[in-house]
Amino acid sequence: MNASQPYDAAIIGGGVIGCATALNLARGGMRVVLFESDGLCRAASGRNAGTLTMLYTRATLIPYAIRGREMWRDAKEWLGRDAGFHHRHGLELAFSEEVAEELAVQHRLRSEAGAAIEMIGGNRAREIEPALSEDIVGAAYSEIDGYAKSYGIGILFHAALRDAGVTVHDGTPVLGVEPGPGGHVVRWAAGEAAARLVVMTSNVWIGKMAAWFGVHFPIAIRVNQGTISERIRPLFKSILRVPNELSLKQFEDGTVLMGGGRGEHWVEDADQGDVQQDINIINSKMAGAAECAQRVVPALREGRVVRTWTGYEGFTPDNQPLIGPMPGVEGVYVAACLRSGFTIGPFAGQLLADQLLGREPEMPVFASEFDPARVVGMEPYDTEGPSQVA
Repeated sequence: MNASQPYDAAIIGGGVIGCATALNLARGGMRVVLFESDGLCRAASGRNAGTLTMLYTRATLIPYAIRGREMWRDAKEWLGRDAGFHHRHGLELAFSEEVAEELAVQHRLRSEAGAAIEMIGGNRAREIEPALSEDIVGAAYSEIDGYAKSYGIGILFHAALRDAGVTVHDGTPVLGVEPGPGGHVVRWAAGEAAARLVVMTSNVWIGKMAAWFGVHFPIAIRVNQGTISERIRPLFKSILRVPNELSLKQFEDGTVLMGGGRGEHWVEDADQGDVQQDINIINSKMAGAAECAQRVVPALREGRVVRTWTGYEGFTPDNQPLIGPMPGVEGVYVAACLRSGFTIGPFAGQLLADQLLGREPEMPVFASEFDPARVVGMEPYDTEGPSQVA
């Protein structure tokens, strides 16, 4: 395929949202090409914990997260393959009455948005998970939680995209997008391809891509961190979380995944992230995650940490996603910086594809609160301030 034989759509970014968008567009009759600089779902989509939760999804995104979780549960129907979905309960834990009161305020908003979350006391939390510490005084409880196996999603999408006829260029960084016959021309080192529509889903790289069109998106880039233990005896089944510190889950093989750790870690440029990351912060967060995990489940002291890794996540100034047309550019669209992006990703891709195919989306996707134009001229996300979670 060359610039004289245009595609209907070019997707730049092979994470969950990009892959789901490409898959749905192709099944809707479009001829689609997808570009990914690494492997499919190898960046944020594959380095996250795979958690499918309502407990730390923004209230405005709860309806989308509910549907996204349902799609992961039913992945065999639309992806053609099981995605390793596991239903689990979710508990967000408080070690003080003050934190329990803060959780009650936050989760009231989520409950009003449709999430089945209730506040319970420490004793009830220990009835659900007997291994929990006696220091826990309260918790937010969700019956609907769980996880999918994020580390294997790229392989599943690759097969589904192939079956749908999508041309996949993985390991192919895009160098730019320019006006061309019938739409746009996407350039990479080994060639170029014309497309009527371009959809950019490259998350932390979306600021650089917007600059191709003279648009400035003030994106902040957070370093997310995961730490995993050796295999130990079964201790808990629920997905556990300590606000602003840790998420915790135990897999069927006995390993325990600790997401996060104390303190935020930011870089200015994802392409230079390996250089800009601070190894002292990485080590500190790993130690903090292990310490916090032992405070939550004291029996975890019998296990040892095996490894830790990092990934990147993009933040807009108002902590809402960028989904919609590129400001001032015909035929170019953006879908990036979506909080709870792994949970919502399949549904976001379906909604975006329906919009571009001229169908009525199940829920609003080109909504004013998601419009990329709104962030132009905003001050960047305050990386020194408190996390915006509600």
